[in-house]
Amino acid sequence: MRCGPSAALFSALILSACGASAAHVYPAEAQAEFHRECPADNPVCVCTWDAVTRALPYEEYETAMARFRSEGVMDTRITRASTKCREKHAG
Repeated sequence: MRCGPSAALFSALILSACGASAAHVYPAEAQAEFHRECPADNPVCVCTWDAVTRALPYEEYETAMARFRSEGVMDTRITRASTKCREKHAG
């Protein structure tokens, strides 16, 4: 069986859908606030911000940060993103 161009395009679309999700839209101030605590010139911080914005919509991030400020409990998705980035950039 031969696959034509449309089959190849369909396969490429399916494979791309399995990759990393696109980042959610966050206000610039949210990123600026994040980088006040975690410098933008630190690769772990850049990686963490990218991972967080892909994992959580902005509203969920705001809720998670409010909970962290009031209860000291960090959302596991943020912790997981930070841990993966620290491991990725260890060295």
